[in-house]
Amino acid sequence: MRPGTTLAVVALALAVASCGGGSQEQATGPVEITIWHGQEDTSAKSIEKLVSRFNQSHPDIRVSTESGGATADGMLPKITAALTSDAYPDIAYLYGSWAPNVARNPKTADLTSYVKDPAVGWTDFWANEREAVTVQGKVIGFPAVVDNMVVLYNKKLLAKAGVKAPGPDWTWDDFREIAKKTTDAQSGVFGTTWAISGGEEAVWGLWPLLWQSGGDILTPDHKKSTFNSAAGQQALGLIRDMAVDDKSVYLDSSPAEKGQKLFESGRLAMFLSGPWVLPDLQAAKVDYGVVRLPGTNGNHETVSGPDNWVVFEHDERRVKAATTFLSWLTAAQQQLVWMSDTGSLPVRESITKLPGYQDYLQKYPGIEVISENLANAKRVRPPTTKYPRVSSFVAEAIAEALLGRTDTKTALDEAAAKSDAVLAVPGS
Repeated sequence: MRPGTTLAVVALALAVASCGGGSQEQATGPVEITIWHGQEDTSAKSIEKLVSRFNQSHPDIRVSTESGGATADGMLPKITAALTSDAYPDIAYLYGSWAPNVARNPKTADLTSYVKDPAVGWTDFWANEREAVTVQGKVIGFPAVVDNMVVLYNKKLLAKAGVKAPGPDWTWDDFREIAKKTTDAQSGVFGTTWAISGGEEAVWGLWPLLWQSGGDILTPDHKKSTFNSAAGQQALGLIRDMAVDDKSVYLDSSPAEKGQKLFESGRLAMFLSGPWVLPDLQAAKVDYGVVRLPGTNGNHETVSGPDNWVVFEHDERRVKAATTFLSWLTAAQQQLVWMSDTGSLPVRESITKLPGYQDYLQKYPGIEVISENLANAKRVRPPTTKYPRVSSFVAEAIAEALLGRTDTKTALDEAAAKSDAVLAVPGS
């Protein structure tokens, strides 16, 4: 999941969508269900190929695929509108950060009892995926995609600066030093980049630094912010010092974010990103390396943004058919096909033990590091409907600090005050 446009506030409409209508229960013949996948190009072809295989091997269920009339980024408003009528699908691909909003709609199915079936292999999914698809004890779907943040580095730029490629045990001090040494302002080359456009792209890169230092985003009950702790000030302070003092950070104010293009064009030594960029880097013939995030006192925790296949309820037969399909789709053999087609990471631990897994690793250089880094993705962003507002306040604080307009404590304290006011409003 790319983080930039995932936190649409239109999600709030899901909480108040009508639970009226309801299609008539299909009594005979194959159970027909529809999936809105929101995928494009290679990913769309892969999911359609897998659905075709399912239909051939499961005559009692007929799955129809649609894009949903939107890309994955635009799926939430499409679902929001559809849920006000009976024109909604049985399954939709939705970002994990939307789960708290989606779960509030009465038409969202509760799969908690279904996933207890041993045949589903629920515990084979990574823990952060299970957390992302579960809201207040209610399982609303199946994990669809998992990712995590790593550092990609340009081998040529590091070599030109006489810098040794980072190893798995590197620190944030190492990161800062490499960024400083590879920056060449006259040539328009920067050590790294950070978004200051006010979106989630800026924020989710900060959370690993916060977590590694022992901090957290919110209190466990999600009623108060804690990101302005000493750990938060230390985390943002590092990036601020790199931007303001070292001038080794390209401050990206573009809503579309230029980081990947800068990296592809050889103007960025290090880029914090995830597995979704690897096919593009291969196509651009970038000589890159991949390493897990720098660590703090040996802690290399990263951030992950799992996506979900969410199930919506029409009648019991269709819900059961949807879970049968998703159990099949997310099984190891089918997932290996999806991964090989798209470069996605394994959503189940058992996939890494399949014979064909090694072929997948060879197809996408660097993917092995990112796959192994799933073990460092221990937490997800707070599962609360208030998170988008909190994120926007923190993004503002990051921009103010990196532009040198204020100090990190003041920036984070102001963001915390705004966040606490929102968190104090009743509601999940």
